[in-house]
Amino acid sequence: IREINFYSEGDLTHCHQPLTGCNIQRCWETCLNQCDFQRRKLNVDQFNRENRWKKKGIAIIPAKLGVSFSGAAELFLNQAGALVHVYKDGAVLLTHGGTEMGQGLYTKMLQVASRALGIPIGKIHTNECATDKVPNTSPTAASSGSDLNGMAVK
Repeated sequence: IREINFYSEGDLTHCHQPLTGCNIQRCWETCLNQCDFQRRKLNVDQFNRENRWKKKGIAIIPAKLGVSFSGAAELFLNQAGALVHVYKDGAVLLTHGGTEMGQGLYTKMLQVASRALGIPIGKIHTNECATDKVPNTSPTAASSGSDLNGMAVK
């Protein structure tokens, strides 16, 4: 039943986002294989048959989590901005609209910029979020900070 409810290519998420490159089935099968789920399930079943009063259980549960502001009044929040300065010496100064609060957002943005520009992370420096550099910032909330700001940096 869990697999019946998987998203498929072209489905809309509960945040009204169309899915492209949907690979949930492959991810699911990889998880099952890497954790050796079938063998472990057989062991649990055998244990439960052999023990009247003591039982074990095992499960793997997929979850759907929104990464978006989805209410009609919130759709304008699905945006982000970035300002990227490239200097003559090859150094880069990166400013984006996300707020770092321990989730590693600055590191993630450095990684995105490094990959997009094809330069080492050590050449990239970040500024604090500032509305005089990146105005009209959206809240860093609802698991959206990395996705929205990462696409802006890219």
